[in-house]
Amino acid sequence: MDDLLIQKIKEYVKLKEADFELLNGYFQNKQILKGDFLFKEGDAVHHAIFVKSGLFRTYFIDEQGSEHILQFALPGWWTGDLGCFISGETTKFFVEALENSEVLFISKSAWDDLLIKAPFYLDYHRKLLEKGLAATQNRLLEAYSTDATKKYLQLLKTFPDILQRVPQYMIASYLGMSRETLSRVRKHISNSK
Repeated sequence: MDDLLIQKIKEYVKLKEADFELLNGYFQNKQILKGDFLFKEGDAVHHAIFVKSGLFRTYFIDEQGSEHILQFALPGWWTGDLGCFISGETTKFFVEALENSEVLFISKSAWDDLLIKAPFYLDYHRKLLEKGLAATQNRLLEAYSTDATKKYLQLLKTFPDILQRVPQYMIASYLGMSRETLSRVRKHISNSK
C-alpha cells in the first residue's frame, strides 16, 4: 500500500496491521502528465483521486469564458468532484495536472465496498469531510470579508512554494482577483519589507 496514503490516514485514525492489508487491491496507481486532465466539464466522475506527487488545479469556466480556480491539490490531498463521484452526475469542473504527477484512483464500487469492510476508512473520510467543510466555509468567509493582501498572505501560508509552481494568472484566479490587483498586492508587500 502507498506510504503517503497510509501516513495521511494515520493523521486521522489509528490503524492495525490488518488494516494495511485490507487497503491493498482497492487503489490503482497512475502517472499523469503535465497538462493532462483527470476529467473535464460534462464527464462522469468514476474515481476518487488521491495525489501522490505533483500538483493539480480544479476549476470551472463561467458563462463569460473566465476560469475560476477552486482548489490546488498537492501530494497527500484528495482532488476531483466528490459530489458527482457520489451522485453519478456529470461534473461542471476541470481537474488538470500542473506538473507531471502520480495519483491513486479508487472506483466508486471499490470505495463503497471499502467503506463497508473498513470502519477505519469510513472514520477517516468522515473526519476529512468535516475538516474540508470547515476549510470551505473559511474560504468563503475569506472571499467575502478579507482584503486582497490578507488573501494573498493566507495563500502563501497554505501553499508556501506555490509562487514557484503556478503562473500568476492562476494565483489571481484562485484568489478571486484580477491580475492587476494581484500585481499591486505583491508590489505593496515587497515595498513593506
